Amino acid sequence: MLTFLRQQARHGCAAIGRQVFANAAIALHRRPAPQMEDPTVHMLVSSRTWHAGLLAAVAWEHHTGRRWRFFIHEDGTVDDKARRRIRSVLPDVRLVPRGESDAKLGAVLSDHPHCLAQRSKHNLFLKFSDFAAFAPGDRFIVLDSDVIFFRPPAEILEWADRGSDTCHYNEDTKEKFCIPRPYLEEAMGVTMWPRFNSGLVLVPKAAIDWDRAEKLLSHFEQTAHHPQFFEQTLYALMGSAWGRGGALPRSYEISWGYFRQRGAVCRHYVGAFKHDLLYIEGAPLALAALVKKRAGC
Repeated sequence: MLTFLRQQARHGCAAIGRQVFANAAIALHRRPAPQMEDPTVHMLVSSRTWHAGLLAAVAWEHHTGRRWRFFIHEDGTVDDKARRRIRSVLPDVRLVPRGESDAKLGAVLSDHPHCLAQRSKHNLFLKFSDFAAFAPGDRFIVLDSDVIFFRPPAEILEWADRGSDTCHYNEDTKEKFCIPRPYLEEAMGVTMWPRFNSGLVLVPKAAIDWDRAEKLLSHFEQTAHHPQFFEQTLYALMGSAWGRGGALPRSYEISWGYFRQRGAVCRHYVGAFKHDLLYIEGAPLALAALVKKRAGC
């Protein structure tokens, strides 16, 4: 009974966070100017995650103080009403519908059948294949819809401003590859970066090697313990093979608890209750930051 009551309370608080705090934060956002052309920011959304993605984009632009060129890739489930809302908040967004991306990636991956097959099987694979294919410049940023920023990301802004070709990632609490690290390293001949999480990644496009991706999939397509982590494993492989860069500071937080750590730049919400926690904690903090800015504090 107590567990049920806790669950109901959590869901109720999350609903208030979504309907009141998140929507107010989204409505208050005013996009900075002028727009940056490089790097571009790429996000994958679904019918379930597009609203959180808008909140993530609003918090990102507020705390970076910049107007970014967003590419929002939808997995084929986002309806017209949601698309209109996304465009109203991010008027110059490049919204990439699934039909368009299917056609383009069919051509891009025509010589990489294992990559194409995994893209059809696992929607998360679009984060790897489509972001690289659609990014127009030399670098791009992977931003998950459940990553909320609370402070200016100095390391990311420095990376963007100096035109760096290093690769950086959000360090996880544990490793989550498609198959244990020793098998990967033996097959690919690469020492893998530890605890790689693909929720926030700074990517030089030259680091993306389709042949290397095809090789990994050809080895592990049938034996992978966790095929849903192919895209994360591939980003880790590309960064590790590139060999320049590494993990962002721990203040770029991934955590399973109820509250963020003190001084966190951002938090990647993970776990079974992540969407509840995102709206319970992340949405009020995003709104408070925007209200403070509008008040001139």
